[in-house]
Amino acid sequence: MLQSETIGNLNQFDLFSTLNEKTLDKFKPYIFSRTYKKNQYLFMEGDPRDKIFFLQEGYVMFEIGNEEGSMLYLDFVKHDQMFPLAGFFNDKYYQHTAIAVTDIKVYFIQVKVLEEMVKSNPKLLMNIITKLSVVLSSHQKRVQKIVIPNAQDRVLHSLQFLMEDLGEKDGNEIIIPCPLTASKISKISGTTRETVSLLMNQLKKENIISVCEKKIRIHNPQYFEDAFH
Repeated sequence: MLQSETIGNLNQFDLFSTLNEKTLDKFKPYIFSRTYKKNQYLFMEGDPRDKIFFLQEGYVMFEIGNEEGSMLYLDFVKHDQMFPLAGFFNDKYYQHTAIAVTDIKVYFIQVKVLEEMVKSNPKLLMNIITKLSVVLSSHQKRVQKIVIPNAQDRVLHSLQFLMEDLGEKDGNEIIIPCPLTASKISKISGTTRETVSLLMNQLKKENIISVCEKKIRIHNPQYFEDAFH
């Protein structure tokens, strides 16, 4: 169970930020805290969907594979986000595999408990509906941009998506603190690792980006907007 002094940390999550102290107190007996090391699995695709997580620190990666072991889908969750959103009130099993990209700290609550509380609290219900709508819109835009035939354009769109989704401002630049490899970016963009490496080396030479310890720094964020206009 969460200690009373740490329950305040829940306010960093949108779902809880609008709730008063009395309502938050109802959650206290049901919320637990846990840490995972880098590359640990939180759950596997097909596991019973019994927990909802709130990521306090670090990054989590979603994967969906096929029977041949090929990757069909790759996505990331950053700190201060709730996951998984897919399947609320419906799914009995997780649709994705979730892996810690870095050392992480999470809160979690049993699905049945949260869903019952959401049903009786219109603010929570509207919050989740809004989040689902935002995620759906974001994924629709992502799909539209990565089905184009030009492989290099798909990589550029994927870098732009990662910048907008995971990036943090640092002056006039943006840094993506989540460690990213050429292999991961190739899976997101539906290209080869070689194509990603070639394009990223070109962007480095033009001083558009730099990479240090797998963390991408975008020196010229406007470049990605201008590239397609």
